[in-house]
Amino acid sequence: MKHLKAIVIKSIAIILISWIVLSLIWNIPLMHAVIGGAIVSVMIYVIGDLLVLRKIDNIVATVVDMGGALAILWGYLYLALGESYFLESLVASAGIAIFEWFFHSWLLKSHVVPDERSM
Repeated sequence: MKHLKAIVIKSIAIILISWIVLSLIWNIPLMHAVIGGAIVSVMIYVIGDLLVLRKIDNIVATVVDMGGALAILWGYLYLALGESYFLESLVASAGIAIFEWFFHSWLLKSHVVPDERSM
Protein backbone atom coordinates (compact mmCIF):
# COMPACT_ATOMS: atom_id res chain seq x y z
CA MET A 1 0.00 0.00 0.00
CA LYS A 2 2.91 2.33 0.71
CA HIS A 3 4.22 1.85 -2.84
CA LEU A 4 0.81 2.58 -4.35
CA LYS A 5 0.61 5.89 -2.48
CA ALA A 6 4.16 6.75 -3.55
CA ILE A 7 3.61 5.94 -7.21
CA VAL A 8 0.37 7.96 -7.27
CA ILE A 9 2.07 11.01 -5.74
CA LYS A 10 5.03 10.65 -8.10
CA SER A 11 2.82 10.19 -11.17
CA ILE A 12 0.70 13.23 -10.41
CA ALA A 13 3.75 15.43 -9.85
CA ILE A 14 5.63 14.24 -12.94
CA ILE A 15 2.58 14.49 -15.20
CA LEU A 16 1.98 18.05 -13.92
CA ILE A 17 5.62 18.99 -14.52
CA SER A 18 5.50 17.45 -18.00
CA TRP A 19 2.25 19.24 -18.80
CA ILE A 20 3.53 22.62 -17.61
CA VAL A 21 6.92 22.42 -19.31
CA LEU A 22 6.05 20.55 -22.49
CA SER A 23 2.49 21.68 -23.24
CA LEU A 24 2.17 25.12 -21.69
CA ILE A 25 5.67 26.42 -22.41
CA TRP A 26 6.58 24.62 -25.67
CA ASN A 27 3.15 23.76 -27.11
CA ILE A 28 3.73 20.02 -27.35
CA PRO A 29 0.32 18.30 -27.54
CA LEU A 30 -1.17 17.56 -24.11
CA MET A 31 -1.66 13.87 -24.89
CA HIS A 32 2.06 13.40 -25.54
CA ALA A 33 3.05 15.31 -22.40
CA VAL A 34 0.75 13.14 -20.28
CA ILE A 35 1.79 9.85 -21.89
CA GLY A 36 5.48 10.78 -21.62
CA GLY A 37 5.04 11.79 -17.99
CA ALA A 38 3.24 8.54 -17.16
CA ILE A 39 5.95 6.42 -18.76
CA VAL A 40 8.64 8.38 -16.95
CA SER A 41 6.83 7.98 -13.61
CA VAL A 42 6.74 4.21 -13.72
CA MET A 43 10.19 3.68 -15.22
CA ILE A 44 12.12 5.94 -12.87
CA TYR A 45 10.18 4.74 -9.84
CA VAL A 46 11.45 1.24 -10.47
CA ILE A 47 14.99 2.19 -11.48
CA GLY A 48 15.77 5.29 -9.41
CA ASP A 49 13.65 4.78 -6.31
CA LEU A 50 13.46 1.03 -5.79
CA LEU A 51 16.92 0.06 -7.03
CA VAL A 52 19.35 3.00 -6.75
CA LEU A 53 18.00 5.02 -3.80
CA ARG A 54 18.00 2.11 -1.38
CA LYS A 55 21.60 1.13 -2.22
CA ILE A 56 23.41 4.43 -2.77
CA ASP A 57 22.04 7.89 -1.86
CA ASN A 58 19.71 10.72 -2.80
CA ILE A 59 22.15 12.60 -5.02
CA VAL A 60 22.94 9.62 -7.22
CA ALA A 61 19.29 8.54 -7.36
CA THR A 62 18.27 12.06 -8.40
CA VAL A 63 20.90 12.14 -11.16
CA VAL A 64 19.77 8.70 -12.35
CA ASP A 65 16.15 9.85 -12.34
CA MET A 66 17.00 12.99 -14.31
CA GLY A 67 18.99 11.03 -16.87
CA GLY A 68 16.25 8.45 -17.17
CA ALA A 69 13.55 11.09 -17.53
CA LEU A 70 15.59 12.89 -20.19
CA ALA A 71 16.19 9.71 -22.21
CA ILE A 72 12.59 8.53 -21.94
CA LEU A 73 10.99 11.89 -22.77
CA TRP A 74 13.39 12.65 -25.60
CA GLY A 75 12.97 9.19 -27.10
CA TYR A 76 9.19 9.14 -26.70
CA LEU A 77 8.71 12.60 -28.20
CA TYR A 78 11.01 11.76 -31.10
CA LEU A 79 9.12 8.55 -31.85
CA ALA A 80 5.68 10.12 -31.36
CA LEU A 81 6.20 13.43 -33.12
CA GLY A 82 9.12 12.79 -35.46
CA GLU A 83 11.21 15.70 -34.21
CA SER A 84 13.99 16.03 -31.66
CA TYR A 85 12.78 17.83 -28.54
CA PHE A 86 16.04 17.63 -26.60
CA LEU A 87 15.94 21.06 -24.95
CA GLU A 88 12.30 20.64 -23.96
CA SER A 89 13.03 17.19 -22.52
CA LEU A 90 16.09 18.53 -20.68
CA VAL A 91 14.10 21.32 -19.01
CA ALA A 92 11.28 18.94 -18.07
CA SER A 93 13.76 16.41 -16.65
CA ALA A 94 15.45 19.17 -14.62
CA GLY A 95 12.07 20.04 -13.12
CA ILE A 96 11.47 16.36 -12.42
CA ALA A 97 14.88 16.12 -10.73
CA ILE A 98 14.02 18.99 -8.38
CA PHE A 99 10.83 17.19 -7.37
CA GLU A 100 12.70 13.88 -7.04
CA TRP A 101 15.18 15.34 -4.53
CA PHE A 102 12.34 16.01 -2.08
CA PHE A 103 10.42 12.86 -3.02
CA HIS A 104 13.45 10.67 -2.23
CA SER A 105 13.78 12.28 1.19
CA TRP A 106 10.14 11.50 1.88
CA LEU A 107 10.52 7.90 0.65
CA LEU A 108 13.43 7.29 3.03
CA LYS A 109 11.90 9.15 5.98
CA SER A 110 8.55 7.34 5.74
CA HIS A 111 10.28 3.98 5.18
CA VAL A 112 8.59 3.31 1.85
CA VAL A 113 12.04 2.44 0.55
CA PRO A 114 14.45 0.93 3.08
CA ASP A 115 17.85 2.55 3.42
CA GLU A 116 20.09 -0.47 2.91
CA ARG A 117 23.24 1.61 3.43
CA SER A 118 22.60 1.66 7.17
CA MET A 119 21.92 -2.07 7.45
